[in-house]
Amino acid sequence: MLFSPLAIRRATIRNRFVFQPHFTALGSLDGMPTDDHVAYYEDRARGGAGLIVVESQAIHPTGKMSRRFVDAWDPAVVPGLRRITGAAHAHGATIFSQLTHGGHTSLEHPPHIMWAPTQMPEPSSRFSTKAMDPADIRATIDGFAASARNAVDGGFDGIEIKIAHDGLLRSFASPFFNRRTDGYGGSFENRMRLSYEVLEAIRRAVGDGVPVGVRICLDEFTAFGYDLDYGLEMVRALEATGLIDYFNADAGSFSSYWMEIPPAAVHTADFERLSRALKATSKLPCVAFGRISPPSRGEEMLRTGACDMIGMARQLIADPDTPNKLMVGRADLVRLCVACNDACIFQVGQEKAVRCIHNPGAGRERQLNERFLPPAAQARRVVVVGAGPGGLKVAEIAARRGHDVTVLERDRQLGGQVRLAAGQPEHALVGEVVSYLEASGAEHGVTIRRNTTATLDLLRGLGAEVIVVATGSEPNLPRPNMRDGGAPPLSLGMGRTVLPTVPGLDQSFVASSDEVMSGARQPRGHVLVVDENGHWEAAGTAEYLADQGCTVTVIASHSLIGEDLEGGVRTLFYRRAAIKGITLRAGLVLLEVGENRVKVGKTFSSGDATGWGKYVLLPTDQEWIEDVDWVVPVIGRRSREDLFLELQGADGFEGVRIERVGDCIVPRLIQSTILDATTLAITL
Repeated sequence: MLFSPLAIRRATIRNRFVFQPHFTALGSLDGMPTDDHVAYYEDRARGGAGLIVVESQAIHPTGKMSRRFVDAWDPAVVPGLRRITGAAHAHGATIFSQLTHGGHTSLEHPPHIMWAPTQMPEPSSRFSTKAMDPADIRATIDGFAASARNAVDGGFDGIEIKIAHDGLLRSFASPFFNRRTDGYGGSFENRMRLSYEVLEAIRRAVGDGVPVGVRICLDEFTAFGYDLDYGLEMVRALEATGLIDYFNADAGSFSSYWMEIPPAAVHTADFERLSRALKATSKLPCVAFGRISPPSRGEEMLRTGACDMIGMARQLIADPDTPNKLMVGRADLVRLCVACNDACIFQVGQEKAVRCIHNPGAGRERQLNERFLPPAAQARRVVVVGAGPGGLKVAEIAARRGHDVTVLERDRQLGGQVRLAAGQPEHALVGEVVSYLEASGAEHGVTIRRNTTATLDLLRGLGAEVIVVATGSEPNLPRPNMRDGGAPPLSLGMGRTVLPTVPGLDQSFVASSDEVMSGARQPRGHVLVVDENGHWEAAGTAEYLADQGCTVTVIASHSLIGEDLEGGVRTLFYRRAAIKGITLRAGLVLLEVGENRVKVGKTFSSGDATGWGKYVLLPTDQEWIEDVDWVVPVIGRRSREDLFLELQGADGFEGVRIERVGDCIVPRLIQSTILDATTLAITL
């Protein structure tokens, strides 16, 4: 059923895959579509999506949630829209335009004047709103109509309006946000009135043949908002108008952002329940949502009547070719979205162009597109040392370009730090980064030799013309890396890295996060985790320890534990930390590890507050945290660069191109490593 067509009014959709609308931040600062938009949507059409619903476009100047929203009301957008729709049509896709007014939600800080039914801030925001006047309501209705006409003139096959997780129409429909007592509030019918009038105006503007649908928030998922029963009442009322042709399921709000774009910690079955409820309520075609993973699960959802179409956003960001791969039976080569939200949502939330941690071309298809890799001018023997994400990505791209590639990995398992991260609670999906790279590498002839330590003699014997060192990094603690024979890294003696100066880090009850997550050491009792990483290395390790029965305290010198996690992901971590009894203490600096106790000081202390001293942060106001059985300091990593340094000038490597990639250059996140590895492999 995934590949059966579906008709909605005059539009015939070739299959049941829907590329869901999502902000890309690819628009220009003056609100116009761009060539990057064209390439982005063309790539998903080429990859086999049946229906593409283009990201929210603003119907009025006050409705822009970002300067990079497209100005749908302005006829000047029509030529740019035609380029987008023309590119999608050229590859057989149907393409709809989603129209919205941002209402009480914005990505900008501070925002412009935001319109709402009642003056109040969105609870997740500090910025209040303007209660709309009758003229504002009229301008909104006219803006939707004008934008719909522009969309049809721009070549779109259909229109979708947003009564969804953000935007003005949902706030009018919501009892919490709409406290009006005029004709647009006070009763269910009045709260829905603006949506009805918008739909009537759109239908008048585009005629009877153009499909019109609604992205509908079924459940606000807040303590104060409406629930599924109310959401389904909205569905019945909208369908009864006869003005719409399909529903696109949605949930959450800015106050429950993690339910809008659910990370890995939100279980997919929770959303399938909503999609099934929508389909059981409506006779119209319905699009399912909510991280349908693996993508092949969509077949079962269609077969059992959970929906009529399968909506995907992040999955088709990660792998635009998902539909085509499934159609030819190659699910094993689908690059699965790992629902980390680190690049896609985190990026656009800062009004930066959409990205993906393991599809380096996402959002930059014109500059870097794995479909169009240049073949190698000359096939070479390439040896990659290390099978973490950086090494495996270099190997995959080099092999796809025609090189003969061998990877040497000293462990039995592949993946490096990703393998350790996948052992953290609610984080197993990140392992799919390595699974994909292993499968794709094998498909293109990469040879992997496990349990193999790369020595200079071994590398000489392999006759490599290119050696890429991808040996990763290790926690920057004073205890020598015993796996390397106890010798301190060369980089320490050369002054290329520096050890932390905190006294006591060499004690026996200090364990690294790598040791904990690999099982090499198993802390018990009260464990103090120090988070100077701000990401999953500390947060995930702390949660893992709590699940092992430890009493866990996490400290950080910055203002938040897990400060660099995407906001929704971090919120859910805090919720689980509360459930599991993890103590989170931000604003504390690690000063000393004593005997079963740890000295800390406040980041912002009262010490030495006279003269020039008041401008210097001094972690005084000290205290001892007592009865600490183990300390896990996540305070930085150092590049494991010994092999790269040894290769410099070593006999037998004259004429060999020697490169390095990933953490052995500098420790970073997966996204940066994958991008750099791809860029390097294209030059080999």
